[in-house]
Amino acid sequence: MSTTNTPPDGETRTGQSLANKSMAVTLLLSIFLSPLAYYYVGRTKLAVINLLTLNYLLLGIVVVPIHTYKIMNNAKSTQPA
Repeated sequence: MSTTNTPPDGETRTGQSLANKSMAVTLLLSIFLSPLAYYYVGRTKLAVINLLTLNYLLLGIVVVPIHTYKIMNNAKSTQPA
């Protein structure tokens, strides 16, 4: 059982402030510096795990950009009108 609308780790940041962040910066960070991309979107625990597992044993090259894109897209879709 998993949810897609989880709040950022240990923070009370709303989805609106995450939705205001740049998607281009997020994707560039996720391609080149994946732990920083997770930190940028407020997922500190995932950033530490990514760093300690050496970018998910190099699978993070594909996984992290997709995951951070989904996090940002979800934040933008749940933003109040």
